[in-house]
Amino acid sequence: MQTTWRPFAWVGAALCAGTMGTALASPLYPFYQALWDLLPSEITYIFIAYMMGVLVTLLFLGKVTAHYGFLPVLKGGLVFSIIGLSISALAISPFLLGLGRVTIGIASGMISTSAMLGMSQILPASHKSRSGQIASMVSVAGFGSGPFISGWIAQFLPYPLVTPYVTVLVPCIVILYGLRSVRPEIQSKPGHPSFMPKLEMPADPALKPLFLIISMTAFAAFGIFSLYGSLAPSFLEKMIPWNGPAISGTAIASVLFISGCTQFMLRSLPLHRTLYLGMLFLLLACLALGLTMSTHSTLLFVMSDILAGLAHGAILLATFGIVGQLSTPENRGPIFSTYLFIGYLGTILPIVSVGLLADAFGLLSAVIIFCISMSLLTLGLIVTKLRLDRSVSS
Repeated sequence: MQTTWRPFAWVGAALCAGTMGTALASPLYPFYQALWDLLPSEITYIFIAYMMGVLVTLLFLGKVTAHYGFLPVLKGGLVFSIIGLSISALAISPFLLGLGRVTIGIASGMISTSAMLGMSQILPASHKSRSGQIASMVSVAGFGSGPFISGWIAQFLPYPLVTPYVTVLVPCIVILYGLRSVRPEIQSKPGHPSFMPKLEMPADPALKPLFLIISMTAFAAFGIFSLYGSLAPSFLEKMIPWNGPAISGTAIASVLFISGCTQFMLRSLPLHRTLYLGMLFLLLACLALGLTMSTHSTLLFVMSDILAGLAHGAILLATFGIVGQLSTPENRGPIFSTYLFIGYLGTILPIVSVGLLADAFGLLSAVIIFCISMSLLTLGLIVTKLRLDRSVSS
């Protein structure tokens, strides 16, 4: 058993680098839109191509990590990340860019689930109980660093559609080499895992309503972040006087940096109280963003950006932790995959709807409709959670 922090550092670096690639392309979408004359809906299709890769991985490879151990899957995820980043950097058409995004999505699904399991094994014993929260904070650091670095590189360095990908590709290669020194506690099991699609929930029926609530809350949180990640570069140009990939990348990254700071500050708060806070912040973020679309107020946009970051951080911290409580070491991988599968649907269904509405009614109207819908969903989740708590206490 490894008790030092060195193995954790390599696994954490792999998780951070793997998640950096997820939103790396977001500040670059206006370049692609101008280069290939894309509609808003076509931008959302390229964005969700990544999510389709994630969902395929979570659906078909849910038990692979539990069977083979986290390390082979983590290494395989880094290989897919390197391939996807290379395809994206060399893309000469929307199809190739979409292919690169799908490959990065497959990598992200493999890395997220395997690193989550890996951290629970290799963290020193005194920190194992918080492996879920630590994995969440590392993930957010990677998500936030991607668009921030990409935006500033694209703004000031040559080859803006190539250089940002290279800055993540090189660390992935170094980390893949460094993972050779990691020795996991649990080795692979005999036989072959099933690749049949299967979503697994907690075995206890009494725990299923809570699991569905936290998963749908993650659905809403991922949805509002994906709106920033896919279309924010486009609607920011119509709302505030500044523009360019550095501005849009910073706006997207700020949501995630605030999310990371929120998780750090709330890490000692009870998980269910944190969940309620996240739901409240999410409701306020949707309302503020909707008002921003109507008023074109820069101040309101900054407020909505901050509230979205607070919501994202509190919800991820709470839901990651509660998933850990609702699962056992034997079924944590499949249950965590199911949670992510439901959550990541929030990055697909609402965002595709926004893209199609934007084609028909304009981008600002589409975002307002999105904000109203997400506000109603969040309000419904708050009411349902309150009723569940009352029934449990009685």
